[in-house]
Amino acid sequence: MQTPTPPSPAGTTAFVLGGAGNMGAVQLGMLRALLERGVVPDLVVGCSVGALNGAAVASQPDLATLARLEALWLDVSRHDVWPAGAATSLVQLLRRRPAINANDGLRRVIDRFLPGATFADLRLPFACVATSLASGSERWFTDGPLAEAILASAALPALLPPVEIGGELFIDGATVNVVPLAKALEMGATRLFVLQLKDLDAVPRRPRRPLDVLLRAFAISRNCRFVHELAALPAGVEVHVLPTAAWPRFRYDGFSRTQELMERSRTAAAAYLDEHGVGTAPASTGQPPSSGSTGAGEG
Repeated sequence: MQTPTPPSPAGTTAFVLGGAGNMGAVQLGMLRALLERGVVPDLVVGCSVGALNGAAVASQPDLATLARLEALWLDVSRHDVWPAGAATSLVQLLRRRPAINANDGLRRVIDRFLPGATFADLRLPFACVATSLASGSERWFTDGPLAEAILASAALPALLPPVEIGGELFIDGATVNVVPLAKALEMGATRLFVLQLKDLDAVPRRPRRPLDVLLRAFAISRNCRFVHELAALPAGVEVHVLPTAAWPRFRYDGFSRTQELMERSRTAAAAYLDEHGVGTAPASTGQPPSSGSTGAGEG
């Protein structure tokens, strides 16, 4: 077990990473802007894809770790995560199996970055959330194997199977707690950097299909808790909700524009941090490093 990093002079800083599937690449740009300015967390909490990114940062919160994480994302294709696809036709939903896809591909992605890791191996305190399929309550994981906890936190209903831990089935933590602010406060945070992935101020397009209304209703329900917790933060807590860059149009189950997402979000986050005088702006930021792969295996 590594020696925990002591809290920063500015107080106890938490990175709070929300969930949004393949849009988790946006968080990498935010993380780069933060780390380049010397903003380092004392603890990390995550949900869904934010659990994967959060665990990586908690393993060692520096630019070298981030470069490895960027390389991992750039090398992932949709076939790694959604081998059977992400389209939910009625026939697929009625088949006798818990999900359209197995989670073997996602497990391999996790193991590529954190092979055999446990919570005790991380340099920083880290927690991720999943949802009990039986009770509907949130369950926080803070010890034991990382892969199982991340798989549970990211088990998108119908697309990825529930994960059994301790005899109980769990699904995506975003079902009940997409941006876990309260947990960060419970762990002692006094300064929050929120890496959430949805533009809450964006005006949705007028729905044209029943599915459009269904997805919008799910988004409203999912974000409701975050909005209320953000408005009810106790006095004395410093909070920075990093801006979400405009998303390019691409397949919602794809990874072909990961580099673009990282660059857009890095630019937006850097501008916000500089405007608010957070951290020390680097003399020259350059561009996020590439692994040499375009990640274009979306096909």
